[in-house]
This record gives sequence, C-alpha cells and structure tokens, in this order.
Amino acid sequence: MTKTLLVIAGEDSGDLHGAELLRELKARRPDLRLVGVGGPRMSPFLDRKLADVKDLAVVGFVEVIKHLPRLNRLFKAILAAATEEQVAGALLIDYPGFNLRLAKALRKQLPTVTLHQYVCPQVWAWKKGRIPELGTVLNTLYCLFDFEPELFRGYPVDARFVGHPLVEVVKPECDRAAFFAETGLDPARPLVALLPGSRKGEIERLLPPMAELARRWRTAQSEVQSEVQWVLPVAPTLDPAFVRAHLGPTQDPAPVTLVQDRPYAARAHADAALVASGTATLETALLGTPFAIVYKLNALTYEMAKRVVKVPYFGLANVVARREVAPELLQGEVNPERLGVELARLLDPEVARRVRADLGEMRGHLGEPGAAGRVAEDLLGKLQA
Repeated sequence: MTKTLLVIAGEDSGDLHGAELLRELKARRPDLRLVGVGGPRMSPFLDRKLADVKDLAVVGFVEVIKHLPRLNRLFKAILAAATEEQVAGALLIDYPGFNLRLAKALRKQLPTVTLHQYVCPQVWAWKKGRIPELGTVLNTLYCLFDFEPELFRGYPVDARFVGHPLVEVVKPECDRAAFFAETGLDPARPLVALLPGSRKGEIERLLPPMAELARRWRTAQSEVQSEVQWVLPVAPTLDPAFVRAHLGPTQDPAPVTLVQDRPYAARAHADAALVASGTATLETALLGTPFAIVYKLNALTYEMAKRVVKVPYFGLANVVARREVAPELLQGEVNPERLGVELARLLDPEVARRVRADLGEMRGHLGEPGAAGRVAEDLLGKLQA
C-alpha cells in the first residue's frame, strides 16, 4: 500500500537539507507519496506542493508577529491537507517555531501519525523549556550535531546523531579557473565573498554596510584594499534585482559581482568572506575560507534574543567548534569600518593559514558523509512499522 509523508521546510537551509533527504527517500521507495512545503530544490520531489519556503521564511520575534495572519492561514491549510491525504507520518525539517506547533496539532488531530524532526532545534542556545515538548511530542529527532542527543536522555523520543548533510553537499560547483572565467574576475587579485543572507530583511540590514565597504576600498590608498574584488552569490530565495538595489545609489553602486548557481564556488575560490550568521557559516567553514560572522536584527528582536540565548557564541561554526574560529560582529559592529578591520586581518596570509587550520579541526565535529541516506533508511523503517 502506498504511504504518504507530509514534509515541511520553512527556509532556504531546510530546502537544501530536505532535497537531499527526499532524493534518498524516492530512490529507495519511488512509490512513496510526498506532500508539503519546499523550495526550488525540494519541489521536484514533491508529488503535491502546498506552499513554497518563501511563504514561511520570516525571522525574528517582531517579524513573525507582523506576518502572523498569513502564517496561520498556511498552518490551517497544511493541517487540512494532512487529513485529506491521510498521511502516515510527518517529516518536519528545522523551522522549530512553526514545526513544533504543527507537530502538536498533528498529534491531536491525527493520533496515529508518526512525527519525525530532521535538524534538532537549537534548544541548547535558547528555549531550553522546549526540550520536554520535543522529547514527548516527537517520535524521532534526527540531530546534526554530536552534542545534541544527550539533551534528550530520559525522554521517549528517539534522538540520534546522524551527522551533518553539509559534509557531503558542500563542494564547489566548478574549479577555480572555470569560476574566474565565468565571472570575468581576475584570478591574480584578492577575492572577497559577501553573504548577507537569504531573506529580504537580512539583505536590507546587512548588505548596505558591506556595499559601502566595497565602495570605500575601491578608492583606498592601500594597494591590497584597492585590488580586492567582490562577489555575492545570490540565494535562490531572492530576486537579483532586489539584491542589486541594495548595493548603493544607481549612479555609484558598489563594485560587487552577483552570481547565481555558484554559491559554493564563490566562497571556495575567495580569499576571505563576510557571512550572515546561520547555516552559511558552516558551509563556509567546510569550504575552508577564512570568514567573519555578521548579523544585525531588528533592535527589539535583538534585545529579546539577548535575554534568552544561553551559549557564548552566536555563529554556528563557533558553536560547533566550541571556540571562536570566526570573529562575530553583531548589531552596531556591522558597519564599514569594523567590517574593514576584520576583513583586512583575514586577508593577511599568516592569519588566513591559522584560520584554515582551525576550520579543518571544526569539520571533525560534523560526522561522516551519508547523513541523508541514514535518515532515509531509519524513517522508511518507521513508516512501515
């Protein structure tokens, strides 16, 4: 009998992880029916698409409140579809605020449905009160970091470390020569990659100071600074025209080359990078490129976050390493002057060598390749049970 699985991803990183997992599921069980929410990577594997990740991609306390009516409508539509499709299970990918609420609603509405969360919510950073909820509502919690399963010891949930899928996913799409030929950039000059995020709000907050730095360095007296080239890989969730509009005035935009379909090559072949906090920091670390972590939230959101975050580091790469392998610039520190100081340091050959060694050590905490395959095997076994 054909089984139906509800799949929900709520942001670009979830779409990335979800696509690899759905590919593994379909390879093992082509008859498995997949319905749910995904982005451009997951969509080819969905037999019925209920919405796109861009409909859910909202970050921050204040921003969520603003979009609450739309999110509630989508929430109800997903519940209705789960009942209509008679789903056997639900695969919830990251996006904990929405997905935990959905899991509790599914548990009440469809008691026989098994609930599986792929990517453990960052309860170790904030909202530790969610540990009992996750530990009792979910059937399975697939953890990407080696320290997470221990948090759920004593709860009925099957919490297991599966390794991080980025270990095998993150590879440059082309070699160095091809990348520079495609972009028209000069392989003899330093290259800096800018990653201001995959959401519109992140672009609005983070790209202008990055662009201003690029404009200032274009006319700098320093030979190294004036020689720097800038590249920005545009996330698939964003319109390049929207990104371009935040590079400065039309008559004097920052000298930044936008690229699509080359997110890993843009970083792998760069000498340094400025990266928005999130999954992109792990990707950049795996590529071995020295980088600084930058983030700037709505002022109220940041003040609220400061009160609940319980870890010494904001950036995922540093959390995984258990020490600072990349400097963190937050809120008011995200300005052209401060960004420039850190970037100049990272472009120093000796500093870059030490940072690359640190990043190689961090990689060891992310497990072995094959995470998506391991999850697919376990999940299919539970759907058949």
